[in-house]
Amino acid sequence: MGITTPESLLSNGAVACRILEMEGHGDMTLGHVSLRDPEGHGFWMKRNSIGLGEVLGASDFVLLNWRGEKLAGDGQQHSEWPIHSEIFKARRNVSVVVHSHPFHTCVFSSSTEPLQPYTLDADYFIDVPRHIDETALITTEEQGQALASTLGDHFAVLMSNHGVTFCGATIEQAICVGVFLEKACRAQVIGKGSGLPISMPDSSTRELRRSQMMTPRHWSHSWDYFRRKLETRERQTGTRALFA
Repeated sequence: MGITTPESLLSNGAVACRILEMEGHGDMTLGHVSLRDPEGHGFWMKRNSIGLGEVLGASDFVLLNWRGEKLAGDGQQHSEWPIHSEIFKARRNVSVVVHSHPFHTCVFSSSTEPLQPYTLDADYFIDVPRHIDETALITTEEQGQALASTLGDHFAVLMSNHGVTFCGATIEQAICVGVFLEKACRAQVIGKGSGLPISMPDSSTRELRRSQMMTPRHWSHSWDYFRRKLETRERQTGTRALFA
């Protein structure tokens, strides 16, 4: 997208938040999206006390340094800011980090089964690691580092009995990762519960499918679709829509 300024970055970040709410990632005021500051000051994080669907623009983000101290913006930071700071520090190729509680992904996070390709959506991932922690919230740098370690080189990590954290090199990629993971988990929860006999593609087929889908072109087309869908919905409901 050629984002080079905080203003354009946060405008698209606000759209991303509302897309995630629209696609099943909303959970009251829980869940947060962060974006690496293009000027190198740390990261911009959705402010506390509002839902993903209520993020309308740049004023709904706060700028934090790597110690979680607020540098700019109105409002307070989420207590789980170390999720974001530690992934950004561990993954220089990541510019967007999201933590959310989509229903089917949360249910699946409690399972010990690997993610299976009931639908094409699962082949975005092949494997999704699970992070097990005895704490309810990730509020210390050490806990954030442990989560980042479990994530490794993947773009999503299930947080057992809690939710999911996912990321991307771009906003488009991160949104696709989050949306398609929830679709894949929903398919597995429903498919497994149906009791129907199933067949699954072999590993080589899955790798081919992944190479065909996990591409910047697919992310761009999907992002443009989600934006149009959101804009249409907000126009029909009379809610305020801000699009870069």
